Amino acid sequence: MTSQAEPIATGVPAQAIVAEIKKLGVDHVVCIPDSYQKTLIALIRDDPAFRFMIACTEDEAIGINAGLYMGGKNPMLVIQNNGIFASINTIKAIALDAKIPTLMLVGQFQRDPMIAMEENRSRAVRMVEPTLDTWGVPSYRLEGSQDIGNIEKAYRTAHETMGPAAVIVGAPTT
Repeated sequence: MTSQAEPIATGVPAQAIVAEIKKLGVDHVVCIPDSYQKTLIALIRDDPAFRFMIACTEDEAIGINAGLYMGGKNPMLVIQNNGIFASINTIKAIALDAKIPTLMLVGQFQRDPMIAMEENRSRAVRMVEPTLDTWGVPSYRLEGSQDIGNIEKAYRTAHETMGPAAVIVGAPTT
């Protein structure tokens, strides 16, 4: 593993993420608690612009997302990398096969921001993007504030393709 003097991924201010998802008209956020995104989760939970919902599993969150979308709402998910692996069948069945726009902010639990994701010791960190690629799920990285526009790209992709898109959050939100 190569280590750098400067981190590869830096925490993005949660306020910037909230502003971005407000611009997109997101009105419901379905969450599986994620320590990487706890600052973001706290802001969303307390913001009256959003209906904040906690699900028990990622499978459940994807189902809730689909119901909200079919009911005319504009939801998104906040989950973590391990949840991608746990819910791949539901991603396939609901987001891909049923063609439900599913925007996922995916925290990289156990990510060392000083090294590239591909070099991380955690298999969950290293394999989340290859797993998404295998299933044809577009993903975008949020490695720092310079990548904030990737949230809109993922949102647009999910709605244009009528399927899932993931934003991989590379460092804890600040």
